[in-house]
Amino acid sequence: MFFIVALLSQFTDFDLAISNLFLLDSGRFWLQEYKDLGIQLHDYPKYFSMLVGIFFWLNTITLIAFNKFFFKRFLAPKDVIYIATAAIIIPVVIWNIREISAMHCPRELIEYGGDFTYLRIFDAIPFYWESGQCSPSAHASSFLWLGSFLFIKNASIKKWILFYLMIFLICSVQILRGAHFVSHIFYSFACAHLILSFLYFKCFKKRTV
Repeated sequence: MFFIVALLSQFTDFDLAISNLFLLDSGRFWLQEYKDLGIQLHDYPKYFSMLVGIFFWLNTITLIAFNKFFFKRFLAPKDVIYIATAAIIIPVVIWNIREISAMHCPRELIEYGGDFTYLRIFDAIPFYWESGQCSPSAHASSFLWLGSFLFIKNASIKKWILFYLMIFLICSVQILRGAHFVSHIFYSFACAHLILSFLYFKCFKKRTV
């Protein structure tokens, strides 16, 4: 996924084309004009996902300290630890990658009235460039750890597609606010899936030696 999106981003203008769909005549993005709605669509789902993550962190603490946890009928102890670990690792890793990212958000670009040049993923970074800290999408990382449930249940490809479609729809608020390109969200998908796969292997792979 990463390389497909990276190549599309590098050699086509699909990011710009999609963002342009939500650009108003005023030169602002749609949810920049409806700021309160944009904040609500951005914050409330994220806070709910964070609360679920905190619940699993607390479950892990009670599991380690007292050997007790919720949902024993549905989840094994390793499942709880895997979910809680993913809920921490994925946002932290993606946030740190974003912090060193050179790419700027759409609303900061010259094309949309900002001050910075549109930088593609494989472009050379100018010497005096100010880091954009926009890619991958940290907002998407707030939800992508939920994919740990699909790993545990050995979900079908169809369920994975539905899961990523749902997360994309939730995160699309950032496209409508001019805060992310589509590719920024897909980069987060790729990072999160790689992390989920690695953690799953470490948690559940049977030792042969």
